[in-house]
Amino acid sequence: MSLSTRISINQSQVFRMGHVIGVLQMSGEELDEHLLQTARDNPFLVVRKRRGAAMRAGGVADLMETLVADKPTGLFDHVMRELTGLMARDARMERLILGLIEELEPTGWIGRSVPEIAEKLGLGCDLVDMALTLVQKRISPAGLFARNLAECLRLQLEEQEALDGEAEAVLAHLHLLERGGPAALALATGLEDAAVARLLSRFRRLDPKPGTQFATDLTLTREPDVLIVPDGAGWQINFRSGTEAEVAVLPKAAEGSASEWRQAHSDARALKQALDLRQCALQKIIEVMVEVQGGFFRDGPEALKVLTQTAIAARTGFHPSTVSRVLNGLLIEGPNGIVSALALCPRNSRRSGECSAPKPKVMARLRILLKSECAVHPFSDQRLSERLGAEGLAVSRRVVAKYRQELGYAGAAERRLRV
Repeated sequence: MSLSTRISINQSQVFRMGHVIGVLQMSGEELDEHLLQTARDNPFLVVRKRRGAAMRAGGVADLMETLVADKPTGLFDHVMRELTGLMARDARMERLILGLIEELEPTGWIGRSVPEIAEKLGLGCDLVDMALTLVQKRISPAGLFARNLAECLRLQLEEQEALDGEAEAVLAHLHLLERGGPAALALATGLEDAAVARLLSRFRRLDPKPGTQFATDLTLTREPDVLIVPDGAGWQINFRSGTEAEVAVLPKAAEGSASEWRQAHSDARALKQALDLRQCALQKIIEVMVEVQGGFFRDGPEALKVLTQTAIAARTGFHPSTVSRVLNGLLIEGPNGIVSALALCPRNSRRSGECSAPKPKVMARLRILLKSECAVHPFSDQRLSERLGAEGLAVSRRVVAKYRQELGYAGAAERRLRV
């Protein structure tokens, strides 16, 4: 095989992979727009609107520019783009990074410890820790994939080349700030009060939750991709994505045709294959999610069950990266409103143990308890933990405190003072 032939085959494989990745990540509206635009540029591609006439156009354009959106649609999309090069190294690195991405929370921090992630992946802690360190140094903005606030700030200071001994000392004792204030930090580090105040002022100019800058409420910007409606004791699934347009590929050009025409036909076939894969993956993945989370559509967040993307991949036979790409940015409308598909894949609220519950379910019950508490004697975090435990939702006091803060509630003492 000649060098030119090998290069041609490699370029074709890369192009088709671009089709698959790009199509998997598109919403229904983006896919329709992409198909119509591509049909105008490719004479072999015919796109028929289900309620309209066929549309086609001639000429070959640079299709690669339309395969992937110019800007990331969210945190997951951003980190996938940033870490594509690392994942392409080998299968083990891809597995490691996808495992880390799955633990990423909206704040940009990871929700589990390295030993827990290593146990889940069936790999050594040293290997996971190495991958995490590599990801933290490669990703931008700095602070993503941090395990806690101190590490998040440390990563940002390292990038700014502003991490010195004093900053390290304060970060090592940052947990003392909540209860003891700056005085406790000064006592623990041996620094002057002025030095501590200067460092805290610098820390406040950093971003404690770098992941939130990628947060967008897609439910307010476009129509949902999937509609779930009651059907007797079950559910009927209506797919908007990939069903608004029918795509056909015209017969191949004659052997004597120009290479430009043969390439256009090959591109059209690659796009059709990517569409078929997308529709197959979308249908199987959503069927599994609706089967597991049927209670959510009937009763709301309190009925959510633990469902990881890895579990969906195992049940559908698709690679975890395919599941992740399909779910990223996908919107599902049901009887109780429009939600992100990722919201239906909650992890355990506890980081270990068998009697754990999905975070949305715990937060839903916690919100109800906080709204119904006595204003004169509000629940402490420990009491809330005990109440949730009595309902079968085993979460620690520390986790309760974290979720309470996410819901916008202050500590018990402050809630009592506002009466």
